[in-house]
Amino acid sequence: MRQNTSQSPIKPKPVLRRELRSARTSLVCETRSRHDKSIGRHLLQLIKSKASGSIACYWPFNGEPDITPVYQQLLTHGHVLALPVISANDKHEMQFHIWQKSTRLVKNRYGIFEPHNSSPLPLSSFDLLIIPLVGYDNCGNRLGMGAGYYDRCLESTRDLPVPLRVGIAYSLQEIDRLEKNKWDIPLHGLVNERGWFTFTSQ
Repeated sequence: MRQNTSQSPIKPKPVLRRELRSARTSLVCETRSRHDKSIGRHLLQLIKSKASGSIACYWPFNGEPDITPVYQQLLTHGHVLALPVISANDKHEMQFHIWQKSTRLVKNRYGIFEPHNSSPLPLSSFDLLIIPLVGYDNCGNRLGMGAGYYDRCLESTRDLPVPLRVGIAYSLQEIDRLEKNKWDIPLHGLVNERGWFTFTSQ
């Protein structure tokens, strides 16, 4: 994790989203595959060290790191997993529903797979929450896609130690400074291809 020594102006979030998504999707296949495997190894080590039995995760979309092989390992070893399911209305609400090997996955209106006819679990019941992102800074501030699904979902657990909020990203998605809004929920830590990093300053 690089240190923030620059006082350059903070770029607007729409500009950052466009630049970072382009950089992420431009990764060549060999590099992407190598990074995904490395992220998966570091994530498994983290899960083991935290003795995390229940994990809320995400399904990769738009160039996000593909760590689904890790999910399959966790399911095989008896972990409780859940994937986000977005609301059918336009309120940008989201819940996490149980995902088992037998669970049917269907695409939502964004083209992201989510469990079909599965039961929701309260976010507070999970040990660890794996969160995708577009960008992040070294204070744990997260830049998402802009719809606010995660911030709304996480508000009730903002000041709780669980679930541990773990961002998943490539190191190229780190930026020097990110504008923080009052509704933003910071990460506890992040896993990229270089390892696991914790955030202490908010």
